[in-house]
Amino acid sequence: VHASGILATVAAAGVARLSLHRGRISESGQESLDAFWEFAAFVANSLVFLLIGLREADGQLLSTLGLAVLVFLAISLARAISVYSVGGLFSKSRMKLSWPQAHILALGGIRGALALALALGLPEAMPQRDLVVRTAFLVVGMSIIIQGLAVKPLLKRVGAVD
Repeated sequence: VHASGILATVAAAGVARLSLHRGRISESGQESLDAFWEFAAFVANSLVFLLIGLREADGQLLSTLGLAVLVFLAISLARAISVYSVGGLFSKSRMKLSWPQAHILALGGIRGALALALALGLPEAMPQRDLVVRTAFLVVGMSIIIQGLAVKPLLKRVGAVD
C-alpha cells in the first residue's frame, strides 16, 4: 500500500502474534520464539548504537551536549505533562492510574534505538543532519543512564518491587 515500512512491520508482527495465539504453536515453542525475538531486538539495538558510536568517534559529540540537555529536559517535561494530564482524564473511570503508576509511566519513557535509526535515516543532504544525529544520540544516552538508573529506586519507593 506504499505506507511506512515501520508501520508495515508492526502490522505484520501483530498478525503473526495473533496467528500464534490460535493454537498453532506449543507453549515451549512460544517461549523459544519469545527468547529469540528478545535476543534479535538486543542485537538490533546494539548494532544501531555501534553504528552511531563509530560515526561519532571523531570527538564532536560533546559540542552538542548543551542542546541535548535542553532537548532531554523538554521531552521529559512533555512526557510528564502528557502522562499526568491523560491520566487525569481517566481519574473517574475503571482505568484510573494511581499516583505511583503515573510516576512510573512518566519516568519510564526511555527512548532508544528507534530515535537513533530515524535520525540516521535522514537524507545526507539535509541541513544540520549531523547536529540532529549527535543530539539524538546524546538524548538517548541520557535517557538510558538517567531514567534507567532511576526506575528501580522509584519502583522500590512506591512498593512495586522489593
